[in-house]
Amino acid sequence: MKQIINGKTYNTATMTTLASVDRYNNGNWCGDDSIRVTSRGAYAYVRTSNGQDLYREESIEAINQGEIAGRIEGWKLNDEEVALLQQHGVGEDA
Repeated sequence: MKQIINGKTYNTATMTTLASVDRYNNGNWCGDDSIRVTSRGAYAYVRTSNGQDLYREESIEAINQGEIAGRIEGWKLNDEEVALLQQHGVGEDA
């Protein structure tokens, strides 16, 4: 998925995923939400969909570094995700 937001190109194929969470509807996987960063350091909140949930749409939303912690509140992060987020200034030891 590719989108231009405020003159910046966000391409999920080339972005680095910092953290993600699977989303389910009625027990069936329907996509995921993720925090990603472009090669130029622009952050985005990305929603993917498997197309089976009529209410879930794919999207890219430009966000800033300060919004990341609020977006991932309640997510169960693995050690790699915690380390990546800390490298980007998000987290307890950032």
